[in-house]
Amino acid sequence: MEEPIHVIGHKNPDTDSICSAIGYAFLRNALGDAEVRPARAGELNRETRHVLERFSLSEPDLLTTATGRQLILVDHNEVAQALDDIRHGTVLEIWEHHRIGDLQIPSPITFHCEPVGATATLIAEQFFLHDIEPPPAIAGALLAAILSDTLVLASPTTSGKDRRMAPRLAALAGVEVSEFGAELMAARGDIATRSARDLIDADFKAFNFAGHRVGIAQVEVPDARPLVTRRTELLEAMQRVKNEQNLRQAILLGTDISRKGSYLWAVGELRDVVERAFHCQLTDEGVFLEGCMSRKKQVVPVLEAAFASVPAG
Repeated sequence: MEEPIHVIGHKNPDTDSICSAIGYAFLRNALGDAEVRPARAGELNRETRHVLERFSLSEPDLLTTATGRQLILVDHNEVAQALDDIRHGTVLEIWEHHRIGDLQIPSPITFHCEPVGATATLIAEQFFLHDIEPPPAIAGALLAAILSDTLVLASPTTSGKDRRMAPRLAALAGVEVSEFGAELMAARGDIATRSARDLIDADFKAFNFAGHRVGIAQVEVPDARPLVTRRTELLEAMQRVKNEQNLRQAILLGTDISRKGSYLWAVGELRDVVERAFHCQLTDEGVFLEGCMSRKKQVVPVLEAAFASVPAG
């Protein structure tokens, strides 16, 4: 029996990370690569668990080490977001929609990166380019990933390709885009009943900005006002995450879908850099950034530029 090839997303996996891994592994199996299987680098969040249950899909295997394994990465290409020993694994391919990060691969590989709203859009496209129709469950999972990452096609990251792919997948899955999108947003859970740490961990990513480790969590909800009322416990949880992960700065975005903007909170020794980056005055109340909804497109590039001029500590 051949050694398995695992398709795996980033740590603290979201719906795009998990469903893209499931979808790409299924496609490779359909193309005759039976040894390819999906994996995950962490626990599933509420929304993703709902999607897998909704379409009767199995939870991917949990991988805790990359050492000695053959891997296909989806939805990430930064060391801080990958398995801790990623450099001791063999990365064969990367399918991605974020910035090109700091993961260095010693040999040439397939590296497919496009500015679309979700990695699942690229995976779905591969099905159709290979003239393979994804079955309803796989189509539904890929659609869920697209709608999740693009906030039901409302995020500024949404591309024309996302908009074309969504209805095509919806028809195969037997769902309607807007109704299924509302179902997904509801599946994220009532933020009033979730712990502050759960809210932060659900969509948390670490970045290396010019030698500074910065963590950015994002909570996307129809109405972010309940986050404001819980700011004290959220700030305390952010401080714990900062200490545990040895970050210079921890940032929380509370994205208000209805208002089309985000509250921003920050803890750490370089809050002044964050203030300069967004031209704001940070307080424990948080600051509301009008029109800011995308960590990938509107937050990471701004912070990367701001930290570039700060000497590494």
